[in-house]
Amino acid sequence: MEELLNMANRKIFNNREKLLQISLRKAELLQSVMKHIEHIESNSVFIEEIEEAYLNLNTEESEMIKEIEKTIECPGCGFKCAQIHTFCMACGVRLPDQYDKGLI
Repeated sequence: MEELLNMANRKIFNNREKLLQISLRKAELLQSVMKHIEHIESNSVFIEEIEEAYLNLNTEESEMIKEIEKTIECPGCGFKCAQIHTFCMACGVRLPDQYDKGLI
C-alpha cells in the first residue's frame, strides 16, 4: 500500500506543471459557469457540454498520476474511484473505509 502511495506521489510531483494547468482550466471553467449561470441553466446543451468538459479534465488529470490501480464503485453514483481515495471524485460521497476495501 505504501509503495502505491509513493508511486502516486512521484507521479504527482513529476507532473506538477501539467496538473497545475489542468487545475487552472477547471477553475476557469467553473468561473465561467458562475458568470453565465442564468444562460446555462436554461439550456441543456450547455449543461451537457460543461459536464463533458469537466469530466474530460478530470480524466486527463487522473491518467497522469495513476498506475493501473484497483478501483471501487461509488455507493452514491456508481463512478469508479481509486481505492486510495476517501471521497468520490464525481459526487463527493464518502467511500467505504480502507478496511472495507480490503486494503488492511
